[in-house]
Amino acid sequence: MTELTGRDAAVEERELVATCALACVPGVGASTLTRAAQTFGSLEQALDAGCDALVANAEQLLLGARTRRYLQQSPDLWRLGEWAVCAARNARARIVLRSAAEYPDLLRRIDHAPGILYVRGELAPEPRRVAIVGSRAADAEALRVARDIAERLAAAGVEVVSGGARGIDAAAHAGALWGGGRTIAVLGCGIDVTYPPEHGPLFDRIASAGGALVSEFPPGAPSSRPNFPRRNRTIAGLSHATVVVRAGTSSGALLTAASALEQERPLFAIPGEAHDALAIGPNQLIETGAARAIRSADELLTMLDWSAGERQSARSLEVRNERSVSRPPMQLPLEPALEGPLRELWRAMKDGRPAHIDALAAATHIAPHEALRWLTELELKGLCRQAPGKYFLRCQASPLNPNGSVGI
Repeated sequence: MTELTGRDAAVEERELVATCALACVPGVGASTLTRAAQTFGSLEQALDAGCDALVANAEQLLLGARTRRYLQQSPDLWRLGEWAVCAARNARARIVLRSAAEYPDLLRRIDHAPGILYVRGELAPEPRRVAIVGSRAADAEALRVARDIAERLAAAGVEVVSGGARGIDAAAHAGALWGGGRTIAVLGCGIDVTYPPEHGPLFDRIASAGGALVSEFPPGAPSSRPNFPRRNRTIAGLSHATVVVRAGTSSGALLTAASALEQERPLFAIPGEAHDALAIGPNQLIETGAARAIRSADELLTMLDWSAGERQSARSLEVRNERSVSRPPMQLPLEPALEGPLRELWRAMKDGRPAHIDALAAATHIAPHEALRWLTELELKGLCRQAPGKYFLRCQASPLNPNGSVGI
């Protein structure tokens, strides 16, 4: 019995390596992996057949010119797969194949679902999930709306899915964390790549709070525009419904909306002012009947026929209890209890005056990339917000948490 278990583990590892190897080949996606398995009997047999055999079947496999050129160089695919597996594990991630029980059932149902997922964190087996997406350049009000909706959904036991980017995505993830729930960030880069770089602390919080970072791209893959349609399709595929908060006419959030419609999943949008360029996307979705208008998480829960009281996380109940405790009015201090770089950066920002990251870095003698990391911590605490162009604005009007921090 032990021998059989060991053999099964070796077979599983071999399947992982083969899938990772082919997924690392330029131009190979879910459809190509499926065709390769059908043509050769399995992906392991495809790798055993070698690059020449793959090129010889290029027409049947529908391989593009870039893929053929790569394979014609005869790379060691088994070695490539072993590298990918090792790199993922070094990034504290695991590899989930489409055939695995852990693979999200919602995602498996879509056409051409990703053949492989790199996952850092936890994927709940049967959660309710809602995607919240929108522009990176959203204004303060839109960020507040995204965060409030995500917080309320999380408190109702709904997981929040987004893309880990600046703007609406970050607000949605942060809101879910503050609501005591789980959130999933679907990355447009490798699982071992932190992009944007200042979101490192946010990603750590997501993975350690019961949520997950998910990528279908090989380790080391940089964030690039061609990756975003696939990333956005996965965001919609993981979710029971999608909410568009703000989106211009060329926003990637509209690609996520299109994917949700293609997958026959409910689509919702937050209506905005007619003069707001970033409200054009959601307003058009509502006007054409593609999306239903909502203004709050409670409206969304009602439209989805989900009872807000059915499933609540332990953390969300704790948060509600903390907020229900009667306390005497608390005056905000002139300066929050911060230390080191956090205090220096907070002091360097002037109330009501956006400051550029370079100016803040120069004023505090902190390297710009380090300043971004600390500013993200301040943003998660509700003590500053980021405006387009890497400008930061100090915030002081949020209620204090019992531990003296603000926000998350």
